[in-house]
This record gives sequence, structure tokens and C-alpha cells, in this order.
Amino acid sequence: MKIGLFTDPHYSDKIIPSDNRYHSRSYDKISEAMSYFKDENVDLVVCLGDLTDDCIDINNNKEALEKISDLINSFGIKFYSLMGNHDYLSFTKEEFNEYTNGAYPPFSIETEKSMLIFLDCNYEVGGKPYQKRNVDWINTFLPKEQLDNLKKKSKTTKDVYVFLHQNIDPTIEQNHVVKNAKEIRDILNNTNTKMVIQGHFHAGKDTLIGKIRYYTLAAMCVGENNPYEILEIL
Repeated sequence: MKIGLFTDPHYSDKIIPSDNRYHSRSYDKISEAMSYFKDENVDLVVCLGDLTDDCIDINNNKEALEKISDLINSFGIKFYSLMGNHDYLSFTKEEFNEYTNGAYPPFSIETEKSMLIFLDCNYEVGGKPYQKRNVDWINTFLPKEQLDNLKKKSKTTKDVYVFLHQNIDPTIEQNHVVKNAKEIRDILNNTNTKMVIQGHFHAGKDTLIGKIRYYTLAAMCVGENNPYEILEIL
């Protein structure tokens, strides 16, 4: 199974030179990534969150999301986008799912030898979900219902791969880390989890803790580089 990956394009018409962010370039970067994924015959493509951001005029946010979604879907590859904190600036879960024509986590995909688990950590401590235009990006949490489901789904002899926007790697700057990340890691430590794939932390990171690799993709919106990758599950 081959999965195309990218994260944090923050697509909009913004440019923020002080933070080396060029959101408006992400249209061409995503087009390049999707062309590569199509040439490589990937089975699906996953954006690990923050597909969009506020436009200069927030009334144009819906148009921007539709434009980037149309581009992605034009390649005819199954596409999932995790919702990041910046996506919540303008959209509810229902709106985001409608415009991207995807499936919103939590959900899982099971193959003959693998279990892919997609988490949604867009909750405040205590389990209150993020609300449109009301997001504290530092206050992020995986609620009990998903923790219980993670315990159930990860108890398998198959190789487990976990996908989320925010980070559970404890070596990353703590303001990017899910508040109950240790509880999530404790669950995964007792399973056949091979890899946790994350976004959110723009610099990217690659950490091995025990037998689990915590891999954070670098953000697409930063600088001139265009970080996208293929995860091949053999």
C-alpha cells in the first residue's frame, strides 16, 4: 500500500514573510505533489491538517477551500484531509468535509496486514470540541471516546499506523503536543504500532521512542521547499 503524504499547506492568498510562510504558493506545491503521487500510483493521499488558512478577506475562505479541493480531486486519487486548528478558523467539521469531499476522522482503514487509525485531537482539555473561529491551538486533547476506540482498534496482530494533525512526540516543543499525549503513547506502547505520522510542527521531526517511530512531516507552506512523501506499507 502506498500513501501520499503532505501537511500544513495553509492554502490562502496570504504571505507572511516574517514567519517565512507563503500560503499562496501552496496551490502549485500541491499540484506538484499530486502529479508525483499519480505517477507513483499511490492508493490514497492524506493531508495531515491545516489544508487552509484565513484569506486576507475571510469572505473568500470558502472559495479558497473549494479551489484547492477541486485541484486535489481532479487527480482521481482517494483523498483524506485531517482537520487542523487553522481549518477551524473558517469551517465546521461538516462544512470542511462537504467541501473536500472526504471523510473526517476519527476512522480507520483495515487492510490484510495493516490497521490505519486516523485521530481527531481538535478538542479542548475535558473533551469540548473546537468551534468555528474559536480555537486555542495550544489546548488540544484526545477525548475519552477516541481513547477507548484506539485501545480497541490497536489490539490487533496487524501492523498499526496512526495519523493525526497535532503531536504526541514528547521531544517536540510542548505547545504543539496534545495534552494527554502520554496516555495515547501508553496505549500504543502495548500494541503492534509501527509508526505515528503527524503534522502541525512546521519544522518537522523524526523520533524513535521504543519500537515506535514518531514522524512529523515538515510544513508545505514554509519557504521554497516542497516537502511531500510516500509512505509505503509493505
